[in-house]
Amino acid sequence: MAKKRRKPKKRITAAKVCRFIQLYVRLLETDENGYGKCCSCGYVKSWGELNGGHFQPKGRHYNAAAFEEDNVHIQCITCNLFLQGNPAGYSAYMLAEHGLEVMEHIKMLSYKHLETDEIHELGKIYKAKCKELAKTKNFEVKVR
Repeated sequence: MAKKRRKPKKRITAAKVCRFIQLYVRLLETDENGYGKCCSCGYVKSWGELNGGHFQPKGRHYNAAAFEEDNVHIQCITCNLFLQGNPAGYSAYMLAEHGLEVMEHIKMLSYKHLETDEIHELGKIYKAKCKELAKTKNFEVKVR
């Protein structure tokens, strides 16, 4: 008799974890009315019109910096997409908000890669954080 194979556990992918972190930051950095200020240019928009931009780009291989909460802040679509993250504006914000030490730490994390289990655990954590924050702020958000 053949052995019955178990289905592998469904893993939360790195891209999905990144989306959870970006959503969490968008919810966190907006006011009770859902408006937030772009960290690069200062433009104010509603949370649905903002992105979670990375100071240190995540790249194709999702280095550890991609999952660092201090590396993600709200950005308008223009800065994040059309200006490739507006590095000059973002750097000025990071320096003022976090300081040089945090900026250096994030850059060092870009050379480190997380294990699949670590990424999966981060996914569970940030999914729960998103649900809780959306409930607290009374925002209609689907976290999947």
